[in-house]
Amino acid sequence: MPSHSKRRPRPCGLTIHPAKGCPFDCSYCYIRDMGIGFEPKVAEINGKELVEEILKNPFFVNGKIGVFLAIGSLGEPFLAGKVLKKTIDFISSLKTLGNPIQVSTKCLMPEDPVLKGINVLVTVVTLNNYKQLESGAPSPIERMENAKRAAVIGAFPTLFVRPIIPGITDVEMEDILDEAKKAGFRSVVFGTLRVTNSTIKRLKSAGIDVKPILNRIKTLDNSQRYIRGADLKESAMEMAREKGLIALGSACCASALAYGVPCMDVRWIWRRCTLCPNKCWEKVPSEEEVIELLRRKGIKGIVEGSHILLSKSSYKRLSYPERYKLEILSRRIVTKAK
Repeated sequence: MPSHSKRRPRPCGLTIHPAKGCPFDCSYCYIRDMGIGFEPKVAEINGKELVEEILKNPFFVNGKIGVFLAIGSLGEPFLAGKVLKKTIDFISSLKTLGNPIQVSTKCLMPEDPVLKGINVLVTVVTLNNYKQLESGAPSPIERMENAKRAAVIGAFPTLFVRPIIPGITDVEMEDILDEAKKAGFRSVVFGTLRVTNSTIKRLKSAGIDVKPILNRIKTLDNSQRYIRGADLKESAMEMAREKGLIALGSACCASALAYGVPCMDVRWIWRRCTLCPNKCWEKVPSEEEVIELLRRKGIKGIVEGSHILLSKSSYKRLSYPERYKLEILSRRIVTKAK
């Protein structure tokens, strides 16, 4: 995988890896299909070196309205010992950049003051079947304690119901949301399951009825593919709202809500916004601010609502990373004028 100095951020942000690998052995986890094993391999660089790498990244924009930083996609970041120590070191250094930081976890978060202000996604996809699906992870009820821990240190906790596993998560959804609200969570992100042949085999081996999953798959092979799950997600979001929780459609939304900034992947433009209280569209830079940004950078173009239309000469002159950074700074889609 390319280093932090080269990778283009994903819609959720630039992914940061204190360690790759996880001992929790979750049957549905995608990292096993990426060749990543159970034994965590801790990053060799320290926090200061990480920041130096990130600042070399041609796609990176620092600051509160810059690129979001997402920790925990290829391993459990709060695993006790060397992994936790590396994660705290990374976060301590990353905070100097001023960018929104998000950590996803199945562990109990440490009560470390360095976590103050960050967004913590706490994954829970089942209450009743976790011993089959997540044999090495702490119990879901233990994980729910993170809401209280976050309150103590001033972090922003979000329940992370991803993936929604048909026949499991959807059946337990009401109980999951009730427990989350009781624990003190105010917001919840929902996400769809993606599978491969080996994912289905692992779920079968765990004793899970995979028929509800297979019924939602068009093609099953060795490539990671999302199942058809829009209806499950919409139903879960409606249930969350009825229970007084803030329902979010992506991890990006959770970071935006926690930091009070517009979503990095401009979901409201693509009509995927869940209309949460953050109201991202009201927080984007004004047309005047964007025009001034273009002027300072010597870029010729016009602002039309949610788009920036660049002149043919400016579009050709700007590299892809430069156009990407312009989209991040303006929270608009950059295209070439006809």
